[in-house]
Amino acid sequence: MSRITETDFVDLYLGEGFSDVKGLYGVDTKKIEAPSEWADDLIRLRALCSAHFAEFQDPEFSLIEDGVVLRVTQVVDAFGKEVFAISKAKPTIRPFDLLGFPTELANTLLDDAARGLVIFCGEMGTGKTSSAASLVVARLQACGGIALAMEDPQETNLNGIHGQGRCIQMQVSRRTGGYEEALLRALRTRADLLFMGEIRDSRTAAQAVHGSINGHFIVTTSHSGSTSQAIERIAALAQPEISNAREILAQGLLAIICQTLEKNGSQKTLKVKSLLFTGEDAPGIREKIRTGHIQQIDQDVENQSQRSLWG
Repeated sequence: MSRITETDFVDLYLGEGFSDVKGLYGVDTKKIEAPSEWADDLIRLRALCSAHFAEFQDPEFSLIEDGVVLRVTQVVDAFGKEVFAISKAKPTIRPFDLLGFPTELANTLLDDAARGLVIFCGEMGTGKTSSAASLVVARLQACGGIALAMEDPQETNLNGIHGQGRCIQMQVSRRTGGYEEALLRALRTRADLLFMGEIRDSRTAAQAVHGSINGHFIVTTSHSGSTSQAIERIAALAQPEISNAREILAQGLLAIICQTLEKNGSQKTLKVKSLLFTGEDAPGIREKIRTGHIQQIDQDVENQSQRSLWG
């Protein structure tokens, strides 16, 4: 195992003639030169970064070392020399049944017949990607089949066998069309599950919205503070490409899971509020989206939350 992947640090900077580490565990200094025992690993890692950038021309990408996802940002200094800033991706794929999701929500998400768009939303650092990845693994274990995962840059290590299912992580490259092209290709493969990172542009949003009503199970994330904000964000992104984006989105949504982290001393507890589009209240919720009364949906979230407590 690489000394780099087994050591805790915040950032590693690899340039021509220098290797600096920030936030190295057990060191009080803000920045230090990389330990001498890392020398061989640093040479190899810098070569991997250079080769990857030369092939794909993406300034942000990920490498997997010893099962650890390393996120890399390439910059060029004033003298034309490459510098690679490297950090370890944080998401930990926890067992799905330990996330504390309401029973009805968990059962729906793991139902082999379920189709539609599932959005994990929340502020930065609330574990959206981790929870989405946990769902991918759990659904493959429960239902089998094939999942395609698209992240830019990659944050999770999902590639491989999960129970009777398999996840294939696709290379997402800005040079070859980014998310838009990757999702377009994924939608043509007849994969059972599609997982993509946060939707950031109109064409990708439009493809995801259309895909949600065409028999696909699609999982994504949204940097949004509430369920209504997540709906408004993806509808607004898709609108330039789809004139009736709200109507199609209303039809295609399966579930929205809004996550927060509550601090209790040094401990953090994951809190979840969800909105399912499969119950008796679903027609009314969908109508609110179609007619633009999206802010009213936050009350539906509270109503479903209370019912799950009573149940």
